[in-house]
Amino acid sequence: GLFFADLDGTEIELTFDEIEELIGSGLPTSARRHAAWWSNAQHHAVWSEHGWRASPKLGSGLVRFRRVERNASTARAPSRGSSRRPPDGAPRLLLLGCVKGKRSAASPAKDLYVSALWEKRRQYAESSGQPWRILSAEHGLVCPDQVLEPYDRHLASQSFEYRQKWSHQVARSVLAELEQLGLDTVEFHASRAYTEEVRRTLQHAGIVVHWPFEGLRQGEHQSWYLEAHPGSLSEPTSMVEEPSKTFAWPSIVSMSRIGGFDYRWPDAIEHFEYGWEGELEHGGARYSFKHGVGSRFVYGADRVHTVTFINGAPVVEGVAADDYDRRQCLLSLIKGATGAMVRSHADLPGAYRSMQVVDHRSEIDAPYSRYGLAVKIRVDDVAAWAAHALLRRGGSLPTRAAAIQAPAPPPEIDPEDAFPVAIPDVDPLDMARKRTIAGALIRFGETTAAGVQTRGGVSFSGIEEADRLLYEEPFAFLVAVICDYQIPAERAWAAPYLLKQRLGHLDPGRIVQEPDEVARAVAMRPALHRYTQRVPEFIVEAARIVLDTYYGDADSIWADEPTARLLQLRLRQFPGISQKKAAMAVEILERDLGVTIHEMTGSDIAYDVHIRRVFLRTGLAELDDIDHMIAMARQAYPERPGALDGPAWEIGRTWCRPRNPDCSACPL
Repeated sequence: GLFFADLDGTEIELTFDEIEELIGSGLPTSARRHAAWWSNAQHHAVWSEHGWRASPKLGSGLVRFRRVERNASTARAPSRGSSRRPPDGAPRLLLLGCVKGKRSAASPAKDLYVSALWEKRRQYAESSGQPWRILSAEHGLVCPDQVLEPYDRHLASQSFEYRQKWSHQVARSVLAELEQLGLDTVEFHASRAYTEEVRRTLQHAGIVVHWPFEGLRQGEHQSWYLEAHPGSLSEPTSMVEEPSKTFAWPSIVSMSRIGGFDYRWPDAIEHFEYGWEGELEHGGARYSFKHGVGSRFVYGADRVHTVTFINGAPVVEGVAADDYDRRQCLLSLIKGATGAMVRSHADLPGAYRSMQVVDHRSEIDAPYSRYGLAVKIRVDDVAAWAAHALLRRGGSLPTRAAAIQAPAPPPEIDPEDAFPVAIPDVDPLDMARKRTIAGALIRFGETTAAGVQTRGGVSFSGIEEADRLLYEEPFAFLVAVICDYQIPAERAWAAPYLLKQRLGHLDPGRIVQEPDEVARAVAMRPALHRYTQRVPEFIVEAARIVLDTYYGDADSIWADEPTARLLQLRLRQFPGISQKKAAMAVEILERDLGVTIHEMTGSDIAYDVHIRRVFLRTGLAELDDIDHMIAMARQAYPERPGALDGPAWEIGRTWCRPRNPDCSACPL
């Protein structure tokens, strides 16, 4: 609340990133998706108690704060900060405040911090020719070359006692530094929380203090640098060139509207109702393009779906936003040079700054909506779709922040080496019989699925709230898959919901930090699983993998729309997830949860006791061997081998029991 307590004026607009830097922690997903969060008294005390009201603009990633305690006529007019800057070249010590964003490894302090604001502070200091130091919330006054470990402390979120002690220690260090340098002037480049008490102490000691941002809003700090020293703030030579400086929009040479057409994906044929095709020119080269408009069931609903093709190859797709009926706009995810989704405006490739960029989850409020930025383009804005496709096709360069901060992408795995199953020779007549049985299984599965839809959807656990959690929280789905062994399936799928009730959260970061709490929650009577020691260890290790490999977001395991075979491999990297459970999870994600997975021809059956029994008794397989059964499924139903999994499991569990099977009632 210190920022809002000292803020001048009657209105200020801040980005989500700026708010997170002020409060010293990340905003929850609900804050980015639901306007109601900003009016909840439990959350908004930090600004409301100082007379400010928040009005979020979720689609733009902004929040406007208005003062409600006093009106514009009584508010003190701010004095512009630029008048408080000392003359250029005047001897002084520059003090730069640290920022929230940091690299993940120990680095010199000047390189540890990562944000657009930090870049401008550092460039200003280095171009000034004056000595400069850094104000660290953790370490106090530090030299730019001093190596620091990453830390997680933000001064504005600390107690009053901590801030007072920190300020007095920093003031003493600054006085000692000034004496050594023979200077009597300091210039602060930091937020008010880092400067207020230190400035007072230094002024009492007779030091000349400058704070150029007096009266400026937080969001105006970056603009100040451009106005104060526009020539000194060019990007450093080590930085990759921004795409906005090199990317020119393509020119449409010719274009015509076309009727319906089909495109054959590896595992399906998609029909487009209409579209456009033609030629475009970009960078001295010509390309053919096609932009098709159809529909697809995705994010829990039938939505308009587009694909933009360059030289005959599909490059980007669009999915209708929730307000499509009013605006006819679709969303398409933005990806950086590594192929990872861009999640922060600080990491946004420059070429996209001329397009409308939105938070995907704010525009599509549905299960498994992506955590990342997307372009929002009208369905008929073919030039914009072509530009987006060329950027994706060419692998647009990341910003400096992205180059420094981007976590390593998920490990590359060659799916062709994943399941080296030998395909045995099968008598053609025998294979024809196997395919007849497979066809009967598929028809039973389709009939069952239709009945499920009529009843309102799939129920995994028999508990409505537990099922909803599986749709809404990807990590909950991962926990359920881990728990699904040697206990009833319904109990396994309810486990994440009950675990969240007992822990109060399902945050991977906290789970890694509090393994004993996880163990107690699992073992609490009634125990969530029969294995009360092994399962908590699996859950904690899974959370660690999510943090280290998938950016802390389990959704990233499948958010890049992998192939079925690659996704199976990724899932099998988690403890407690075998081939059986990985294959099952891929089918459920694609079939029931609406996750986009390509090349379902690469899906496989799970080597499950119920499925094995059905395969052996029906003659789909002759050997109780995992490789043999997978190979038979691939031959009997090559279009999607994993589709045999669900109906075979249901028949094995319901009719084809180990003892006293009910063959007369079996759908086969």
